[in-house]
Amino acid sequence: MLRAATRRSLLAASLATMAGPNLAQAQAQADYPNRPVRVLVPFLAGGILDQLGRLLAERLQRQMGQPFIVENRPGAGGNLGTAALARARGDAYTLGIGSSGPLAISPITEPNLGYDPLLDLTPITLLATTPLVLVVPAASPWQNLAQMMAALKAGGPEVLYPTPGVGSPQLLAGEAFRQQVGFAAAPVHYNGSAPVVLAILGREMPYTFENLTLVLQHVRAGTLRALAVTSRDRAALLPEVPTMAEAGLPGFEAGGWYGFLGPAGLPDAVVAKLHAEAVTALREPEAARRIAEMGSPNITTTPAEFRTFIGAEMNRWRGVMRNATAPRQ
Repeated sequence: MLRAATRRSLLAASLATMAGPNLAQAQAQADYPNRPVRVLVPFLAGGILDQLGRLLAERLQRQMGQPFIVENRPGAGGNLGTAALARARGDAYTLGIGSSGPLAISPITEPNLGYDPLLDLTPITLLATTPLVLVVPAASPWQNLAQMMAALKAGGPEVLYPTPGVGSPQLLAGEAFRQQVGFAAAPVHYNGSAPVVLAILGREMPYTFENLTLVLQHVRAGTLRALAVTSRDRAALLPEVPTMAEAGLPGFEAGGWYGFLGPAGLPDAVVAKLHAEAVTALREPEAARRIAEMGSPNITTTPAEFRTFIGAEMNRWRGVMRNATAPRQ
């Protein structure tokens, strides 16, 4: 009896030792978070990505009982901050807000980026999508998209159009437009969107694709004319403006998008918890209202759906960039 009891005690002790790390890990995940969490935003304060990051962080802090501290890590079009997130592999206390530039455009335009979004990051949920608006100066002779495309296809000198920088959704929208319509055009890169809008207002450039929230006040004031929005459906903030498809260019879609991510190697239970809390935060009425004011529908995805979305966006823009060096029409 004593020997049997001893064997049972040894077996129990052995099982406890083996289960110890797993139990400790499970307990740590159940208690997550139990200390402050960093939220890296790879752009300067004040922009849409920063606003979304702070909107989400405030609500996650309230819901999860620990500080969620936004850290702005700007540089290289968002690539530096995104790379910093990728280097935090397995660290559930370092999260980030990402956008289409560093997540889907830079990976196909920058050969030495230092990270792969699909291998080095953990998508949690899509936060928002914002359409671009094709705008021209109020004095432009183009009253609608059909007139504009007819004039551009008629030929003439190469057209210049402004963008806020290499790797921006605005640049790719402009290049996709050139390819689909078939005319000679080249981008002029400015340092951000604000000088782009000023260039159009000053009639220095003939047209641009720009973020809805940045041109909305000028469209409403009559100093810019909106010819079309690049989303699949009309924008709620500009319901009178047709989509590109409605205006005469079927299949054309473009725009910015923003998401919540962590580094690769996060436990599934932590990802599931962050996803559930983020969805709750985004559906809070005040958060939904503020996201709508950014020109975005209130949209969330599962982690798997967000990963698939990133891959699809990379493939779509890879095709545009591949054709960017084709001879101008």
